[in-house]
This record gives sequence, structure tokens and C-alpha cells, in this order.
Amino acid sequence: MKTYKKGIVIGLAAITLTACSESFLEKNPNGWVTTEQMEENATWNPNILLGQAAGIVSTTFAYGTGGISGTNHDDFGQKSIDIATDLMSGNVVSSSYSYGWFQTDAMLTNNTSDRTKRAYSFWRYYYRIIKAANTILDTVGGDGKMPDEGDSRRNFYGQAKVLRAYAYFNLVNLYARPYDVAKSEKAVPIYKTQLTAVAEPAATVDEIYTFIINDLKEAITALTNETRSDKTAPDINVAKGFLAYTYLSKGEYALAAQTAKEVIEVNAYPMLTKDELTTTGFNNIDNHSFMWAIDLTLDNSPALPTFWGMFDYFTYGYGSLGNYKEIPDNLYAEIPATDKRKDWFRGGAPYLGWWKFYDAARKPAGDALWTNDEVYMRMEEIYLIAAEASIRANDLEGAKVVLKSFLSERDEAAAEAIEEMNSDQLLELMYYNWRVEMWGEGRGLLTMKRFKKAVVRGGNDATYPGKTIDYTDSRLYFQIPTSEITNNPNL
Repeated sequence: MKTYKKGIVIGLAAITLTACSESFLEKNPNGWVTTEQMEENATWNPNILLGQAAGIVSTTFAYGTGGISGTNHDDFGQKSIDIATDLMSGNVVSSSYSYGWFQTDAMLTNNTSDRTKRAYSFWRYYYRIIKAANTILDTVGGDGKMPDEGDSRRNFYGQAKVLRAYAYFNLVNLYARPYDVAKSEKAVPIYKTQLTAVAEPAATVDEIYTFIINDLKEAITALTNETRSDKTAPDINVAKGFLAYTYLSKGEYALAAQTAKEVIEVNAYPMLTKDELTTTGFNNIDNHSFMWAIDLTLDNSPALPTFWGMFDYFTYGYGSLGNYKEIPDNLYAEIPATDKRKDWFRGGAPYLGWWKFYDAARKPAGDALWTNDEVYMRMEEIYLIAAEASIRANDLEGAKVVLKSFLSERDEAAAEAIEEMNSDQLLELMYYNWRVEMWGEGRGLLTMKRFKKAVVRGGNDATYPGKTIDYTDSRLYFQIPTSEITNNPNL
């Protein structure tokens, strides 16, 4: 049985113990400690801030974080959103809907109205993260008021900035069109504090990107020379990873490449080698390429409503009992025999990714503990950002250096072939590598939109076999939920 990492143990203990003995920790209706309560007690109990930071992270994998009424096993924080958006993109397909979970995502029917459950649940989830992050920022002095070096609150300030930026990056990409075609369009409201109850109007896509970038730059400054207790808390490299992603999505390619390369050069999280691809199972927070990940234990795992309960053939759950999540058969056919990642997948129906994500016990439907860990960011993603951004910045030589380093641990034949490729060929290679390397990790929809692709669904897709879905399809974009429109007269 695994145990909690130190940061979460202390943080949650701080909340639990004080909640038992102090009336000031009476929670507001959404379950979070209020800013006033935090400010009053952070002065005498520094673990209050640690507890709030740990509470934000725990929200990212908690059951029911989207607030959907009833028992919904497809509502469990970030990984449920990753699964949903991968299914929407067609990068992951369901060959059957035997239990119904994630069915509307795969069928593209849950986001055609502002009244659907996904429009509400994704919105609620990310604004819960934002609200909690703002509470920390208010407690340590306010937005834009970074604590001095040596002040223990500086680390929490930086983490809150990363988490708020992460939430807004996802919101603007789910509820708005891409930056290059929609930068002046209204998207979602920006909130910087919990000290007022003012309902903000929707900001433009450009304003949101500027806000995200400023948050991440501040986070990088705050987290410089700071350490974290474990990988559950974002560090400076995670902040830079999100900043590189934001620059890439905004079209500031040289900055994206530069920022990603800074993370690579630190070499704090070495990329998985070709010999490790089919032996790690992507199931342990100690995986050396994991930059930000969650340590699931018997104490904190939501059990069936987890990534593993949905995806893995070797964990007891929906992914092992008929509601398979598969690689499209046409994408599988694109993977050459020289590519080591082909071994991740079962080469026939059902096209399972059973060697990429698997329980270490390797028993079909055998593990009913649901304690395999979950990853939110890993080093390989940073290589892909650096290479793609370099190509788009017309630095083909720089891109080839990064790609060769990456592909030498995946497909040596492909690594040798890139030398003669032009820009268009390199971008097609990047698109392929995003789809294969990050399969099942929630990057499919972002990739589809950024590359402006029309995806031909696999023949093993239960809903749209062989049908082409374009990145402009309105079903791939969410509307602001009705409840928010009703409660916010400024929208």
C-alpha cells in the first residue's frame, strides 16, 4: 500500500485537524475555506496555506468535481476531461457504449447546447481551481503582490499562479476558437480575487492569453530557487511547460521554442528511453519523465471513477469489461514497424493501448485497488512543443536537433529521415508524433485545432466509422453554461 507524499499529508492534516477544533474553519457552500478565514489564521498556522494548495491539487482528481448531479463515473477532475476531449477529437475511440460513460463525448452530442452537462461541469471544475488559487493569492497579499525572497509564502504564491493559469488555459481552449482566428472575440470572465463578489464580463481571447502569460511569468519568478515536497505540486519547470504551451497556442513560436528548450536543458526529468516505453506502464509518480503527477493511494483514490478504471484493460473497471478506449485502427496502421510505440497497442480489435497504460500486476481485470498514479505533464511533451515551435518559427535546423533527440528513443529510422524534410513534411511528422506519443493523455483536441486538421475517424469508432470531422466543427467547442449566464448579468 502506498502512502501520501509529504506535502499532501501535511496540507490535508492541517485542514482536518483545525476543522475539528476551530470554528473559523466553517466552510462556505462550495467546500473551500474563505479568504477571510485564511487571512485570519495563516499568520499563526503556516500549514493553512499548504493545506489550501494541497486542496487545489486534490480537486484535480476528486470524484464529482464537475458538480454533475447523480452518480457520474465520468466526472473525476482533469483526467476525465482528458478522456472526454481525446474522444471528441477522435484520437481515442470507443468501440462500444456498454456502460454509457463518456458516450456523449464520443458521439459529439454533449456540447451542442449551453445546457449540457459537459458545458457546466468543465466550467465549474476550472472555476473551482481559479477560486481556490485566488484565495491563496488574497491571503499572501493579493494578485501581483509577490512575497519577498525568503518568505515561505512565496512558494504558495507561485503554485497558485501556475494553477490559475492552467485553469484559464484550458477554459480558453475549450470555450473559444483558436487565438489566430478569434483573438478579439469574447470568451470567459477573468477573476483575480475572492475579496469581492463582482460578476465580471467575458474577456477577449487575447486578454485571457495575456493574463495567462503574466501569471506564468510571475510563477517562474516566484518559484525560482524554491523546492517542492513532491511532484503533486507544480514547480518552475511545470510553469515553463505551460508557458511554452501558451506561447505555442498563441503563435509566438520563437518564445515557445526557447521556453521549452530551457526545460529540456535543465534535464530534471529525463525522457523515457526506448527500452522503458513498454516497461513503465505510465503508472507511477516516480517515473523520471513525469513533471507533474498525482500519487493515488488507497486513501485518496476515487476507485472506479479514475483514469485507470476507465482506460486500463488490466485494472478492474470499464476499460476491462467492454467499454474499451482504443486507438483508431487507421492511426494504428500509420505507425511503422520501426516505431517502438507500436508495441504500446494491441494490433487488432479491440485496439487497446494495453502496454502504454497498464497495471503492474498484468492480470486482466485483476487489480481492484485503483492506486496507479496519474500524470498531468511529462518531459516528452516538452520535446514536442520545442520541435513544433521551432518548425513554425522557421528554425528547421533547431527543430531537427530536438526531433532527432526525441525520435532516437522512438523510431531510429524516422530520426535518420528527417534531415531531408522541408517545413511542411516536418509539421506532418509533428502532427503524427503528437497523436501517437500523447495518445490517451488529453492532447488530442488541442492538437487537432492547432494543426487545423480534419480527422478521419477509425473504422472501430462506434459512432462515426470512416467519417471526417473538421477542427471547425461547432461540436468541438463549448458554450458558456446557462447557469453562468443566468447568474452573471455582465455576460
